[in-house]
Amino acid sequence: MAKSNTAHQTQIDWETRIKRAQSVREEWAKEFQVETARQYFRGRQNPGWAREEWITINKIYAHLRDHLPALYAVDPYFYIKVKRSFSPDPQDAVQFEQRGKIRQAYLNYLKGEVALKDHIRLAILDAQFEYGVIKTFYSAEQRENDDAGAPILADDGETALVDDEGAPLVEPDTVPINERYNVSRVHPRDFVWDEDAGPLEEKWNWVAERILLTKAEAEKDPLIKQAVLDTAPPAKEDERRVGEAAKRGLARLFSRGSVRGKTRPDDDEKVWVAWEIYDLKKKQWLKIVEGAEEPIIAPRDIPPGIEKHPYSILRFMLLDDTALPLPPISQAIDPQREYGMVRSMILRHRKRFNRKYEVMAQALVDESELDKLEVGEDGTYIRVQQLGAINPIKDAPLDQANYLEVRALGQEMTEILGAQSAGSIERADSATQASLLDKRLDVREGDDLAMVKDFTVDVGKHLDQLVQAHISRDEAVHVTGPQGEFWELVRETDFEAINGEFEYGVNVSASAPRLPQVERAQFLAMLQVLGSFPHIMTSPALMKHLAMLHRIEDEALIEEMIRIGQQIVGGQMQPPGGAGGGQASVEQNNPITAVLGAALGDQGGIAGGGGAPNLG
Repeated sequence: MAKSNTAHQTQIDWETRIKRAQSVREEWAKEFQVETARQYFRGRQNPGWAREEWITINKIYAHLRDHLPALYAVDPYFYIKVKRSFSPDPQDAVQFEQRGKIRQAYLNYLKGEVALKDHIRLAILDAQFEYGVIKTFYSAEQRENDDAGAPILADDGETALVDDEGAPLVEPDTVPINERYNVSRVHPRDFVWDEDAGPLEEKWNWVAERILLTKAEAEKDPLIKQAVLDTAPPAKEDERRVGEAAKRGLARLFSRGSVRGKTRPDDDEKVWVAWEIYDLKKKQWLKIVEGAEEPIIAPRDIPPGIEKHPYSILRFMLLDDTALPLPPISQAIDPQREYGMVRSMILRHRKRFNRKYEVMAQALVDESELDKLEVGEDGTYIRVQQLGAINPIKDAPLDQANYLEVRALGQEMTEILGAQSAGSIERADSATQASLLDKRLDVREGDDLAMVKDFTVDVGKHLDQLVQAHISRDEAVHVTGPQGEFWELVRETDFEAINGEFEYGVNVSASAPRLPQVERAQFLAMLQVLGSFPHIMTSPALMKHLAMLHRIEDEALIEEMIRIGQQIVGGQMQPPGGAGGGQASVEQNNPITAVLGAALGDQGGIAGGGGAPNLG
């Protein structure tokens, strides 16, 4: 097959760039002990001790069990609002707002269809050890169009449509079927930046994803040059298992069993390692196969619905000179190793020093009595001729410093990881120290939550833009959210571009774990506040803010409370009685009610349970 010199050089250039980027990533992964951190999370921490003398207390696992639900327990509710309108007509702004609400409803419907929670949670977990990557993409199969070449008619069925230049529009040769919007977690090993990429996206030149490509999958993609693929060398079995750093990623691709939802290929099936590349400077994308003569998909414009690239990336701690972050768990590896060693030393000491005795042999009635010391059960007695003939030997004591070191290591890991396990705050040296540590950890967790929120919003934005580019029919969707459950009619025209910009957001508190006892305590605590100050219920802004502080997201419930407040003030409903002592079923250490109680003093009695006058 004749090849273009330009295409061949493009292939060589991109293979070289990717190899250099992989080399940078390998050095980074070695520096921050990425593989060790993942092994520690799985509980594989024994450095080579005898199995019966090693005990694994997996503090990294315990931290992530506490931390992950706090960052993303349930899917949040997406909001789409008009950020800017280029039209001065107020009617246009109202129309844009209505379109935003419809797009918002469809996005909240799609988050369940694409299993957003599963992918986001995996990406958050990846970001603890490396970085999290989510790819948002549109997929469809093509079938032959029976009406290919026929003119496209308007809704009246008679008028032929024309393009901007007046040429008639005709039916395409193929039409898409099984259209889907997808989000997919990309393993960090399969994603690289250019070797010179900085911490901020404005300093990125390109990004690339490694994909395991089979012959069957390639044949379904009309963009792939099948002749080029057939001449490319497929990956060999021995290349999948080698331990060299340059090929380690490929071996893991196969050992994981699946890549981006694809099943592991059969041993006799041809498999290629492909790279999907997005050139951010030229605003183009292409696809190459390692060892091919030219790209299997030549550079072309970014697909519709994708602004720069289809990836959302979560990095918790940026470094100053590279796009690769500082992984949080990497800082806990050394304390975790030392913690396991100290605990195992205590275990070894306890097993090694079993009870021993010193015996005055001439004071025994019969020396065979000594056998009872070895095999005798509780209550066994030995006959002796005088008291004191048998005395237990005192065990060699274990240095108290070992126990102090265990405690110090536990506190250090709490400070490093940021989320305390149960009881760690109580073990602080003083109440003041516990309070300061608690606040500092809360701030750190709040910062992580803010980054997860931005990451989730970016995924939602990519998904909405794909729908705008590819929606092909009207449909009605069922949505559940703060407004309750409702059906929304979604039309193609609702996704037409507006003369302005949309902004995207989520209600962060909605992603927190849902515990019935906590929700009940928060709701009853809010009712106590309203019982003391029913006039608050007449102000929508105050009610929304108060509900946000108590993490109550039900907008329909808030509107009902506002109506009740208006009826109380209007004399149509009896105001609540005095807000007396705290109720037994209300969580008395609720932080919100505690603050209000301290601020209001004898007027409130909300946190302290004291009586309060009827302010209604």
